[in-house]
Amino acid sequence: MNHVQSSLACFLEIGQSSLRVLHGEEGLELPLERLPSGRLTANCRQNISLSLEGFFRRKAWQPRTRVYCALSARGVSLRRLSLPPTTNENLNRVLLLQLENEFPVPPDELAWGFRPIPQSQESQNAAPGQQQFLVAAVRREVVEEYSEILTACGVNPCFTLAALDREAICPRSPETYSILDIGRQHSELICFENGLPASVRTLPWGGETITHTIEQRLGISHDEAEKLKIALGQPAAPVADSTNADQLAVEEALGSLANLLQGQKTGDKIYLTGRSARIRVVASGLARKLASKTQCEAIEPEPAAGRSAAILGLRLSTEEGEGAPLLVLRTKPANGSTGSVQRAPWKLVGLAGSLALVLLLLPYAEALALRPYLSKKLAAIKAERGSLALIDGEWGFLQYLKQNQPPYLDALYLVAKSAPPGARIESLSMNRRGDVSLRASMQSSQQVTEFRSKLIDSGFFDHVTLEEQAPVMNQPKLSVRMNAQWKPMNTRQTLAFGPTAEEIEKAKTRPRNQQPGTPPMMGMPMPMMGPSPGPGAEPPRRSRGANPPGTMPQPGAPAPDAAPTVVTPPGALPPGIVMPPNQ
Repeated sequence: MNHVQSSLACFLEIGQSSLRVLHGEEGLELPLERLPSGRLTANCRQNISLSLEGFFRRKAWQPRTRVYCALSARGVSLRRLSLPPTTNENLNRVLLLQLENEFPVPPDELAWGFRPIPQSQESQNAAPGQQQFLVAAVRREVVEEYSEILTACGVNPCFTLAALDREAICPRSPETYSILDIGRQHSELICFENGLPASVRTLPWGGETITHTIEQRLGISHDEAEKLKIALGQPAAPVADSTNADQLAVEEALGSLANLLQGQKTGDKIYLTGRSARIRVVASGLARKLASKTQCEAIEPEPAAGRSAAILGLRLSTEEGEGAPLLVLRTKPANGSTGSVQRAPWKLVGLAGSLALVLLLLPYAEALALRPYLSKKLAAIKAERGSLALIDGEWGFLQYLKQNQPPYLDALYLVAKSAPPGARIESLSMNRRGDVSLRASMQSSQQVTEFRSKLIDSGFFDHVTLEEQAPVMNQPKLSVRMNAQWKPMNTRQTLAFGPTAEEIEKAKTRPRNQQPGTPPMMGMPMPMMGPSPGPGAEPPRRSRGANPPGTMPQPGAPAPDAAPTVVTPPGALPPGIVMPPNQ
């Protein structure tokens, strides 16, 4: 038997006159009303169902609680059966054949159970190679009546014998002993030989016998006699004294019990359980009434709701694994296999079917739920697809502009880089056809020659022509005018221009004020040659009318076929340098 947790298991004892339940530390005790046949009355069944439903407080979503039910010994038969060696698969079939021989009713009408007997405890009369089993049986309708009530309360019952469950709390010092449970109107006696149950029977004697004897001997009412009996069982009760009338009444009642025990193999010791066993005079008085030297000892636990010797022994066997394994009573279904008395869990079957249906319909439900969202998304994609043609056209136009943009900055960079020290560029004019017109002042003719050579060596210009060279009045300088033409675009694409990293760093750290003798073009950050301005760049503003303040007018006549000049903001280009608009 596997150990169980107290939070998941519940323990119940069904006696002849009461029903006790223990779940954790919470207990409940209910009275039972029976018909002459031993079945419960209709009102009793209804009251028990309502009380147990309120006690268990099970929610619909919670699993069913396992309830171990200890049945009284009324109508129970114990047998020791010897079977030849067989497999576990054929064990139930062989036991059914033995039950047909041992009991006067068919096995289909019985609720029965078994447990193997260890070889160390087997009887010496057993044949070699055979195995012995302890079998208990009771009529099937007795178990089914309780099973229907408990199953309707939302729990799973498992039925055992209360007489066997009490064995777990007994010291079992002698090899042969008995356990006597004193009930209200009946008592249960189970005898053990060599630690194994030998017989179980019900005796027509109980606590009511003691109450009735006190009532008759003292001449008091039944209620007063019951209160006096309860007072004798209290811990503060006086020690037994044969001179007291109540003690004598208890001794007289125990005499009838001793007569019933005569002829029974009670063994060397009798363990007493039940509420009446707490009366001190019961154990000692019963030992004196018995003719043999049998000892009597009360082992009834402290009184509390739902706590009895059977329930505590059942909890020890299941939770802590103490004592012998449980003997579970089962019924024989129509298919011939054994199983416990349980109702089909239709709620769980329905829940499983519902979950399977939900899993089957989930993909379709997801498609229906997301259909509006997907429709809007698809409509937005179709609407945006119409703008792709416009975007392609604008992109192509921008690429065309980028590829056909005149290289004004490249030409300006080469002019500034080739200018000798002390040179001053007075005007610079360029158009889209590549015509460049330059007017500058230099210190000597050698600088003019070097400047022209550097422009030619750059590979950017197709030809550079010196149109005019004349001295400046009252100044040691030469006035120079040059014309040039840059090469076609396919030739310029193979050239690499641009300032080096050192030149860029010097341009960043150079102070804004020019040092004396530094050329104007060399004292300014040089524009980096690179790709032409991309889409979205602001086109240069076309100059209208007179030159704005801060710019120099163009000396002389403009170059032939020159486009209108564009004046750049101050600080971007040296004074006098103008470029046509990017048209």
